[in-house]
Amino acid sequence: MSKLSKHHFWEWFRRHNQEYLALKNKPGKEAAYWLNELNAHLRAYFKFLGFTLAWQQERTANLTITVNGKAMHFKKAEDLVAKAPKIPGWTIVALEDPRPVDFLLEQQMQDTGIDPRELCFSFASDDPHNAALIVYHPLCTPENEHLIYQLANTAVYNLLGERSFGTDIGWLQVANLSGADPGDVEELEALPACIGLRRSAMVVDSQGNLVIMD
Repeated sequence: MSKLSKHHFWEWFRRHNQEYLALKNKPGKEAAYWLNELNAHLRAYFKFLGFTLAWQQERTANLTITVNGKAMHFKKAEDLVAKAPKIPGWTIVALEDPRPVDFLLEQQMQDTGIDPRELCFSFASDDPHNAALIVYHPLCTPENEHLIYQLANTAVYNLLGERSFGTDIGWLQVANLSGADPGDVEELEALPACIGLRRSAMVVDSQGNLVIMD
């Protein structure tokens, strides 16, 4: 499919939006077809775009345009949504909101045997503008850390929402809890509040320089 303009994408979606309002009632093969069509048309506009759909009640739904937390592409998602027409039954937004920590993590929880509510974290640096996280669990080993990383990364994304995940988190690694300083560790679900506190510790002086308040 050739590259689409914003206008052409939304004209296509407007024509077919009823298919997506009724998607939950379609047979699996037909639903998969329409999901693939939406994905193909989004990627024809910009290859890093994705989407989520959420149905609120009969004949109403939310369409969220996402770039999976990649801050460098936020403007593409926001520009596309800014051109969205008013379509009855639809709320269209850019970037995913915060969600429960275990949202869509059933498979990873099964693979690791870990509930993300059991995770804890510490900041690996003092830079409040680009937090580096170490996420801990007592069952983390070199053999399973790749699985725990997937669980932890998605749990952090869920807690923060897409915008904060993309702008506030520099990198993330996982480790066994035995290697953590007990005085530095917080429960993972406290992360949004901790990032908010780190942001509030930043001020700009009279010369326009960023100053970190102790």
